[in-house]
Amino acid sequence: MPMMRKTIIPFIFLVFAGYFAQAQDAKRLNGKVSYISAQHVYVRFTSTDGIDVGDTLYVEAKGKRIPGLVVVQRSSISCVTTVVGNYSPKMNDVIQADIKAKASITDEKKPVSVPKKPLAVIPQPAKPQPKLIQEKSRLYGRVKLASYSNFSNTDVKNQQRMRYTLSLNQQNIGNSNLSFDSYISYNHRTGGWNTDNQSIFNSLKIYSLAVGYNFSKNTSLWFGRKMNTKVSNIGAIDGLQFETRVNNFTFGVIGGARPDYMDYGVNTNLPQFGAYVSHEAKGKVGTAQSSLAVFEQMNGSHTDRRFIYIQHSNSLLKDFNLFTSVEMDLYQVKDSVPTNTLDLTSFYISSRYRASRKVSFYASYDARKNVIYYETYKTLVDLITDNATRQGVRFRVMVRPINYLIVSAQAGYRSRKGDPDPSTNYNFYITHSKIPWLKSSMTLNVTKLKTSYLDGLQYGGNLSKYLLNGKLYGSLSYRIINYNFLNSSSGINQNLAGCSFAWYIMKKLQLSMNYEATIEKSNVFHRMYWGLSQRF
Repeated sequence: MPMMRKTIIPFIFLVFAGYFAQAQDAKRLNGKVSYISAQHVYVRFTSTDGIDVGDTLYVEAKGKRIPGLVVVQRSSISCVTTVVGNYSPKMNDVIQADIKAKASITDEKKPVSVPKKPLAVIPQPAKPQPKLIQEKSRLYGRVKLASYSNFSNTDVKNQQRMRYTLSLNQQNIGNSNLSFDSYISYNHRTGGWNTDNQSIFNSLKIYSLAVGYNFSKNTSLWFGRKMNTKVSNIGAIDGLQFETRVNNFTFGVIGGARPDYMDYGVNTNLPQFGAYVSHEAKGKVGTAQSSLAVFEQMNGSHTDRRFIYIQHSNSLLKDFNLFTSVEMDLYQVKDSVPTNTLDLTSFYISSRYRASRKVSFYASYDARKNVIYYETYKTLVDLITDNATRQGVRFRVMVRPINYLIVSAQAGYRSRKGDPDPSTNYNFYITHSKIPWLKSSMTLNVTKLKTSYLDGLQYGGNLSKYLLNGKLYGSLSYRIINYNFLNSSSGINQNLAGCSFAWYIMKKLQLSMNYEATIEKSNVFHRMYWGLSQRF
């Protein structure tokens, strides 16, 4: 019996130690707040692999780590979130996501040989090899199957599309200096894999497919298709990307081609090359980051565009954030003669000031080009509203009079060359994140929009709630839209009713569904989405 106790006790200790080590071995991924809208907070990461809809993101406040955001949508490098609790988001706030360590790594450390020699496999403090292996090699990924359906009571043919997505990120393959990054999707209509397209790239979308090599922790080289967060306005780059860091400076060189502008495939007739430098400074309460990039984009052997991109973000002052970006073209053709020029083509600046825990102010000026959405579905009303409210001057005030209650008002003004009249927009919303008895969140909002060609009003509400101990998330929404086109008898009068659910079947397996009905006077249009995703 004494000998058996001596054998069993170390074995039990080893099993429990391995269990607690695995439970605590969650990877912490840091991101930054990149944009704050009236209802959502956008967080940018180097990669969102391992983050899913419904996940809670955390912030540091007064030395404590508290939940601040919940993910409602995600892309390959950013998350759309909503605020929870008393967190007041600011531009460039550091946001933390917990990514659990992969089971395949911890499985390798299970004491298989314990029954024979239990004492020989007890981990010694002087040999922390398992920890080193877990820090070196990391694998994140997600496989997703989704369906998009559109049908109505009109003569328009019903449509259904399927989409298959694979996202895979392997850092330090086999504990080497090689890394791999990919984000690929395939779309097709039901009834055929590619019957509606002649080019495979009309259905196959490769957003990222690249291999990287780290010469050191400060120097890396990537080959393939990949976006660079330091020059994200360039978009995806097919080719080579070299980057090195020296103290607070980062230098990078890029050479390759742009994706085809028709089907997003590979097009070597669209070469591009350039270089960038960025500097980061840290203060007592925040950081400042500045970057400068020069790029040449060509079409065949001819210059298509030559421009400078400047970006600066600053949070060195307490409770104050500033972000600005500028693009200036260096090349133009006049009377068929190429000339060098310096022409301001894009400008954006935004600032946010948190006057107190309960009051914050936001202001921005936007003279950038219109944004093109390649994946996000937007209705005609959404597109009209976005284009009319994004550009120009905006001002917003947000007040938290009591716990769980947020009141926000926003006003915007835009006057462009060529517009007969300036455009104005006003938005008001009120959110209660913890309604008594219901234990749910409710938002009511009103938007007033007036441009040179329309006068519109939309208002509605949203009710959301977590059920079954957080395993099921559901929301209901309703909007009423009245848009009148000036100098015309036509308009848009619609009622939009929607619902969405997310069921966390298992820890990494999720089923989601969204439905929206657009109700007009004599027609009803239905849109339905469902998706099944598995993380690994």
